[in-house]
Amino acid sequence: MTFASYLLLGLVAGLVIYDFAQLRGKNRRALVLEVVVYVIGGFFIAFPGRATDLAHFVGIGRGVDFLLYPIVIWLVRESLLSRRRRLQEDERMAELTRAVAILEARELPAKTEAARQG
Repeated sequence: MTFASYLLLGLVAGLVIYDFAQLRGKNRRALVLEVVVYVIGGFFIAFPGRATDLAHFVGIGRGVDFLLYPIVIWLVRESLLSRRRRLQEDERMAELTRAVAILEARELPAKTEAARQG
């Protein structure tokens, strides 16, 4: 393994430790999924030839392409889902703001209305 491989594995381990500390007890399923993905990524960092072997097995030329294709597809999907969630949240916030404005609306004093009409 190269020095860069060790640095990348250290980065992966650091991310797992950090996220474990941040997500402990909050979202166990997301943490388990993240650890599984990082372990698979760590395996391919430690043994890059295995990614090439796997890529050749399924008919893709390079191992890095075999890893990047699904990652790019997943990132595009996540981007679109995130945008949709943000737009839904914006709509809910607008509805909530309208409801609060209606609940807290006050009638104008008669004097002010008379001044407007006159």
